[in-house]
Amino acid sequence: MSKPDRSTARRGLRLVHDDAEDLAANPSRLRAVIRRAQTQLREDRSRIGSLRADMPRLTRLASAIARGEYRHLPWKSVVLVVAGLLYFVMPADLIPDFILGTGFLDDAVVVAYVMKAIRDDLARFEDWELQNAPADPETLNPPY
Repeated sequence: MSKPDRSTARRGLRLVHDDAEDLAANPSRLRAVIRRAQTQLREDRSRIGSLRADMPRLTRLASAIARGEYRHLPWKSVVLVVAGLLYFVMPADLIPDFILGTGFLDDAVVVAYVMKAIRDDLARFEDWELQNAPADPETLNPPY
């Protein structure tokens, strides 16, 4: 990730940090943000590019946290995950999402930054998820 991308990601995450901490401590509100992210993924499939691969991983992790099933994530990583989701669902962020062609670029940069920052934590979660996964593979790879 380039230096300007890291700077953009940090600025974006600062916008949502306090709200992310509040959401991370409130599972019912967090579930609402997860549902919004999943809906946005389905509705904006053609415009979100690389987010299609990363966002389902973040929503699965956030869902497991919100349900209290996965408790092995450091608080800092929990807040980063929630901040990434929150930034993604905010329509008016550094580059408003309604701007055709570029609206999701900042979202992609923020999510890529989060994914890199929690890479080891995410790998541990995915190992845990495979060991505790339901029999339905659709759960691990939703159609959005």
